[in-house]
Amino acid sequence: MTERTRAIGKLSPRTLAQSRVIAKGNRIRDVQRLVETYGGKRSTWVKKSSPRFELGLHYYEYHWYEHPGLGWVELKRKRVS
Repeated sequence: MTERTRAIGKLSPRTLAQSRVIAKGNRIRDVQRLVETYGGKRSTWVKKSSPRFELGLHYYEYHWYEHPGLGWVELKRKRVS
């Protein structure tokens, strides 16, 4: 099992259903890098965020990039207030 597969396994169908788009296309700061690394058109890339969740004493969200023809890439857990 790859690291990416383990990370994606942390997102339940409910979490995915509650995700929100936080940037699209050229509004994604790293969109050129995503196109060069993974392919696809700039305009179809989206950056998404999960709902906030508590883990220990802190709150977190998962953030990831998504492309309809390529799937999810670069999932990360981000600490939020």
